[in-house]
Amino acid sequence: MIRVNLVPRDEARRQAARQRDQQIGLLVAILLVALLAIGEFFTRREADEVQREADLYQTQLAELTKKYQETLLLERKQDELEAKLKTIGILERQRRGPVRVLADLGDATPEKLWLTEMREAGGAATLSGRGLDNQTVALFMRNLEHSPYFANVELVETKQVEDGKAKLKEFAIRSNVVYAGRQPKAEPAGEKKEGEPSKETASVEPSALRSSGASSDASSGAGAESAS
Repeated sequence: MIRVNLVPRDEARRQAARQRDQQIGLLVAILLVALLAIGEFFTRREADEVQREADLYQTQLAELTKKYQETLLLERKQDELEAKLKTIGILERQRRGPVRVLADLGDATPEKLWLTEMREAGGAATLSGRGLDNQTVALFMRNLEHSPYFANVELVETKQVEDGKAKLKEFAIRSNVVYAGRQPKAEPAGEKKEGEPSKETASVEPSALRSSGASSDASSGAGAESAS
């Protein structure tokens, strides 16, 4: 069968061009859709990767937060335990305080001083007694100041009294009593307690004894010669 193309040549060209344009447009659309699909695929994959990292970091953050809270709890318990131990130590010192206060008071009292009364209320004590002279009372106050159980030692009054033929100094001293104890004050250099021999005296006494012994030997020898 013979086909005869009755369409003009120009019209045929236009139809061919339109078909070609349609094919190109369809191809471009397919390419665009493919590019969009590929871009969406990679975007979603990166988003999933970022989400996985975010979840991992969130898990690690939760673990670190938990450990931090546990550390804070342990530190708080440790502080509470240290506070309790400190309180127990203070209570223990306060329980033993009165006995040590009396013992320290006895050690601080010089030989030539006598306590007649001690009144204590609310940590404030008043000591009354008699001493040989003002120096003895001053020595007693210095000893109390160096004691870890007495603080803010001050002289209230002092007056001279007669006990028989002896003239004594009657005194009243006020001081705070620290039953828990405190750091004692260091004694000044060169100061010595009453009755304690100095180094010079200790070093001189043996030579003095030898000299006196030699003198007694010499005098005894001279007496023997005279007798003969």
